[in-house]
Amino acid sequence: MRPGTFDLLILVFILLGLQAWWIIPIIIKNNKLNKRGSDLREEIKQLERLYKK
Repeated sequence: MRPGTFDLLILVFILLGLQAWWIIPIIIKNNKLNKRGSDLREEIKQLERLYKK
């Protein structure tokens, strides 16, 4: 193994960890918003069916 390879691997893992640290919460929040939006759409459809009768 060439000198510096271990340091480079550590640097890459640190950078990937920092990227994941701010990307993962954004993805989680987006999934929650999408789920809430689909729940609202389903509720709207139910109300439309109810008032059409």
